[in-house]
Amino acid sequence: MNVTSSTAAALAGVLVLAGGCASAPTALDRGIAYYQDGLYFFAADEFGEAVRQDPRRPAAYVDRGVARVRLGRVREAIEDYDRAIALDPADPATYFNRGNALVTAGLYGPAIEDFSRAIQLSPIFARAWFNRGSTFALAGQPDAARSDWRHAIQIERDPWAQAAMRRSADLDGSNPAASIGVPTTEDTVAPAPPPGMTTGGVALPPAATLAATPPAPSASPMSAEARTLALQAMSREVDGDHEGALRDLRAAVAVETDPGRRASLERLLRKLEAAR
Repeated sequence: MNVTSSTAAALAGVLVLAGGCASAPTALDRGIAYYQDGLYFFAADEFGEAVRQDPRRPAAYVDRGVARVRLGRVREAIEDYDRAIALDPADPATYFNRGNALVTAGLYGPAIEDFSRAIQLSPIFARAWFNRGSTFALAGQPDAARSDWRHAIQIERDPWAQAAMRRSADLDGSNPAASIGVPTTEDTVAPAPPPGMTTGGVALPPAATLAATPPAPSASPMSAEARTLALQAMSREVDGDHEGALRDLRAAVAVETDPGRRASLERLLRKLEAAR
C-alpha cells in the first residue's frame, strides 16, 4: 500500500529517510510531523517525550514551547524557553520565541529585554527588531516603536516579509486600516522557525508570534491507552497493515475522553481512511 507524503506527515513522521535508508523516527521527528499537520496536542506530547529522553537538549524544550503556545499554555511555554536558555544562552531564536510568549502573557518589559538580547546576539535579526517595536508600541512608547520598525524594514532581506512589515507598521500613513502598535501576526510577518523545527528539511507553518490566532484550549494529557493505540496504528500502517491501522485508530478515538485530542485523532483517522 502506498502512503502519500501528506499522509505520511499526518502519521507523525513514521518514515525518516537518511542516505536512502529508512530509520526509526525519534520523538522529535514525530513531534515535528505532528506540528506540521497542526496536531499541536500530539506535538507537545512528543516533544515532552524528547525532553524526557534527553533533558540536556535545548531544541526539545524550544519545540515544546512553540507547541504549548499554540495550545494557549503560555506560562508552561515560557518555562520551556527558560530551560532552553539555561542550556544554551547564546541562541537568539530562543529569546525571540520567549519574547513572543511574554507579550502574549502581557509582560511587555521582560519581552523587550528578550528581543533586545536576541538583537544583541544577532544584530541582523529583523523580526526581533520588528517585534520589539511592536512591544514598545503596546507599552506606550510610539517613538521607540517607529525607530525599531524602520530599522527592521531596512535590514529585512525577504521582500515578502519586508512588505508585510511595511503594511503592519504603516509608517507613512498610507493604509487607513492599519493601526500603529498592532503587533505582527502569523498572517503578516512570520518569524523564522525555532531551532529544531526544520529537522530533515521539513517545511513548517510559521511559529506563533505576538498576536497569533486565538489558541485552542488546553487539554489534559492523552490517555495512555489511546496513545498506545495511536502509535500502534502508525506502526501497522508502515508495515503495510492498513486495515489493522484503521482498527487501532478507531479504538483510540473510542477510548480518548478529551474532546480536543479525540478531534485530532479523528482528523488523523480521516486522512488514513482516504489513503489507498
